[in-house]
Amino acid sequence: MGINEQDSRTIAFEVGLQNAGLATGIAAKMGFMATMGLVPGIFGSMQNITASVLANWWGRKK
Repeated sequence: MGINEQDSRTIAFEVGLQNAGLATGIAAKMGFMATMGLVPGIFGSMQNITASVLANWWGRKK
């Protein structure tokens, strides 16, 4: 799309975090938090950990 690598990475992480939050909200509204809400909850936590590790690693590469 013609954007630089840093902006591409930022957009990718933000979309992933929003999708995890949306999936959790849908599961809560439908009343399936114990079953369907488990996966986005785990994904959201892993996304935060992965994003922090990668941001730290990418920051040190420069």
